[in-house]
Amino acid sequence: MKKNNKLVLALAIASATAAIFPVQNTYAAEETALVENEKAIVESKESLDDLSTEETNLETSTYSSNNYMNFTDDEVTFPKNEANVRESDGTNKFNRATETERDTFGEDKNVNDIDPEVAKKLKETDGEYGKKGGKYADNNLKAITTPIKNVVVNPGKNENEVAITWFAKGDANSSSKLFFGGKEYSVIRARKTGDSNGYSTYTAIANITPGNTYSYYVQTGKYVSETYTLKTKALGKNNEFKVAYFGDPQMGSGDSVWDSKGLNKNTQAKVDQDKIDFAKTIKKARELDPNIYLSMGDNVEISSLEGEYDYFLDNDLFRERIFSTVVGNHETYVNKNDTSQQNTVFSDHFYLPNESKLGSITNINEDGTPFYISGDYYYSYGDTLFLNLNSNVEDSKEHEAFLKDAIAKATKEHGKNYSWKVVSFHHAPYSTATHTSDEDILQRRHELVRIFNENGIDVVLNGHDHIYTRTGQMIAGEQALSFKDAYGTDPSNENAGIKDGFSETYNNKVYKNGKVVVDGISLDADKKEVTNPRGTLFLTMSTSAGSKFYNPIGEDQWFVARSLDDRSQLFSNLTFTKNLFNVQTMNPYGEIVDFYTIHKTDDFINNPNMLDKSASKSKLEASIKQAKALKVVDNKENIEAYNEAIQSAEDVLNATYTSQEEVDAAIEVLNTRLSNVEFLGENKIDQKVSLSKNIKKVKEVKAPKAAKEIKKAEIKEAKKSNNPKTGIASLSGVYAALSLASAGLFASKRK
Repeated sequence: MKKNNKLVLALAIASATAAIFPVQNTYAAEETALVENEKAIVESKESLDDLSTEETNLETSTYSSNNYMNFTDDEVTFPKNEANVRESDGTNKFNRATETERDTFGEDKNVNDIDPEVAKKLKETDGEYGKKGGKYADNNLKAITTPIKNVVVNPGKNENEVAITWFAKGDANSSSKLFFGGKEYSVIRARKTGDSNGYSTYTAIANITPGNTYSYYVQTGKYVSETYTLKTKALGKNNEFKVAYFGDPQMGSGDSVWDSKGLNKNTQAKVDQDKIDFAKTIKKARELDPNIYLSMGDNVEISSLEGEYDYFLDNDLFRERIFSTVVGNHETYVNKNDTSQQNTVFSDHFYLPNESKLGSITNINEDGTPFYISGDYYYSYGDTLFLNLNSNVEDSKEHEAFLKDAIAKATKEHGKNYSWKVVSFHHAPYSTATHTSDEDILQRRHELVRIFNENGIDVVLNGHDHIYTRTGQMIAGEQALSFKDAYGTDPSNENAGIKDGFSETYNNKVYKNGKVVVDGISLDADKKEVTNPRGTLFLTMSTSAGSKFYNPIGEDQWFVARSLDDRSQLFSNLTFTKNLFNVQTMNPYGEIVDFYTIHKTDDFINNPNMLDKSASKSKLEASIKQAKALKVVDNKENIEAYNEAIQSAEDVLNATYTSQEEVDAAIEVLNTRLSNVEFLGENKIDQKVSLSKNIKKVKEVKAPKAAKEIKKAEIKEAKKSNNPKTGIASLSGVYAALSLASAGLFASKRK
C-alpha cells in the first residue's frame, strides 16, 4: 500500500476512533438562571379563598380531582415470582440483593404476633372486626369525637419557630388562642373542615428557643384542651441535629398477607393493629431523641375516613415533638360513598411553612365542596434546607421553578450557602418493589434527577414503594446496559416478562442488540463513606408501621447500593452537621441494617462547583454526524425510531449541564437505539459493532473512483446535505471523503 493511501486510511481510523473511546470521568456544571414560570395563574373560586396560600410571584396550575377520587388500589403483586423463584424459606428470592434470615417469605413479626386485644376482638366478633366492607369498616371506623383533637406540632420557617394545629368542634372561630410558654398567640388560620363530626381547624405560630421545654394548651370558644409539654432540642456542636425519617405509615392499609390473617384494609382491626405497630417505631425513634420527625406521606389509607387520621395522630409524639410530613397519593383519596367529597384533609391537619402555590392541586367537586392538596414548601434547620414537594403533581418544571425560587430566597436569608439541601417527596424515582416500573415513576426518574443535580440537591427522601432502598450517588443521563446488568435478571428468565422486544416487568424496550436504555448513572455505589461527592443520594423508606409491603422485582437494579426486602418496618436516624450527613437505618428493635456517610469540606460547601470540569463532546458529535449520514428504510415507524435516536443524542450534545459520564454513555445509547432501525442496503449497520465501524457498502467501490472523490473532497469545502427521506442533515463532505477513502483502499487491496 502506498504511503499516501496509508495516510488516508490512518485519518479514517482516527476519525472512527474519536467516536468510540471514552475519556476520563469529569463533571460539568453551568449555573442556570431562574426560569420564569409561564403557566397562567388560575383564579381560585370564592369558596376556596380561605385555602389560598401567601401570594408569590410564581404561578400555579389547577388539576382535576377526578384523577384522585376515581383511584384503584395500588397494590401490585407478582405471584409468579413466589411460585417460580422463591423457596418457602425465603432464601432464593427474585432479584434479591441482600439476604436476611427469616422463617418464611411474606411472614413478618407483626403478622405472626397480632396484638392480643385485636385478636380477642376478632374472635369475639367471629372475624367481623377485620372484615372488608363489614360493620367495623370504612365509615364505620371509630372516630375520636372529643371537643378538641388532633393537636400537632409542625416546624415553622426555621428552628426558632413552631406551628401548633388543632381541630375543635363547631364553626370556625377566629378568636381561638394558643397559650404557649406563658404567652398568648392568635390563630393565623381558622376554617371549617370536611370532618363529618363537625370540626374546624386552627393554626397558631409560636417563637421558641431550641433546647427549651414549653407547656401549652389551646382554646376555641368554650373548649379548652389539656396542657401539653413540647420538648425542643438545641443544635449541637457544629450545628448538629437529627431527624427520624419514616416511610408510609398508612393506617388501615393491607395486603394479601394481612388478609390471610383476617385483617382486611380499612377495618377497625387493621387500624388498631397499625396504630400499635407504628407505636413500636415511634418508641425506638424517641429513644434516639431527634430534633424532627419526618414522614413521607401516605399517613393513612383513605384520607376522608376520619377514624384513620384520628388514630394516626393518637400518639403523644405529635403533641410533644416537632413533626413534619409530605403529601402522599393516599392523601388524595376520598371514599366514594362519603356524603361529602370534600378533601382538604392534609392541609387541615398540617401547617406547611413557606408554602407555594406551585405543586398545589385546587378544584371544586361536583357536590360543590373544595378539593385542595397543599403545594410545595420549605423550611430550614441549622445548616440544612428542607425542600418538600407534592409529587402528585407530575409537572417537573413546576417543581423546578419552586426549587430555584426557594433556594434563592432561603440562601439570601441565611446569608451563606447551606451545607445540605434535602428534597422530600412521596413517589420514589429509584425503588426496588413493584412501583419501580410505573410509567409516572419512570417519568420522574427521567426528569427530576437532572433538576436535582443542577440545583445542588444532596439527598432525596422518598416513600411509596414500601421496601428500603439506598442508591449510589446518582447523576443524570441515559445509559445502555445489558438486560442483566440493568435489572439483575437474565432475559431468559420468565420473571423478566419479555415479549416482542419489551419487558412488561420493567416497562422497558429491549433493543435488538440485547440492551436496554435506563435513566441515571450511579457513582460510588460500593462505598459506605464519601467526601465531596458528585450527584444526589436517593433513599426510599420501607413502611414504618409494617402495615403493607410489596413484592421486590428489582433489588439488583443498576442503581441499587442497598435494598432490603424482609417485610420489616424500618426507619432511619439522619444526622446533620455543618460538614457531615449520616444515615442509620434500623428496625423498631434497634438493629441497624444500613448506614452511609457523606462528608463535605468547608471549601466544597462554599464552592460546590469546585470539582467540576467541562465535558468533552467531540466523540459524541462525531458519532451523531456519522449516524446522520445513514439512509433509512422509508416507513413511519422506522423513521420515528431513527429520529428518536438522533434527537436523544443531540439533547445531550446541546445540554448546558452534563457530565462526562453522560456524554460517553450517550454514544452507546445512540448505537443501541439505532440497532432497532432498518437501513438501506448501501449503508446497512452491523448491529454487533460500534457505529463508527459499522457502515457497510453493498456496491464495490473501485480505487480510481475513490481517489477522484478524495481529490474532490480535498479542494471542496465540507457542506452538510439533507436526507430527503428523513429531513435530517447527513455527514459533512470531509467525513464522506474519509469513508470513501477507506472503502477505496480496501477495494484496491482486494483487486
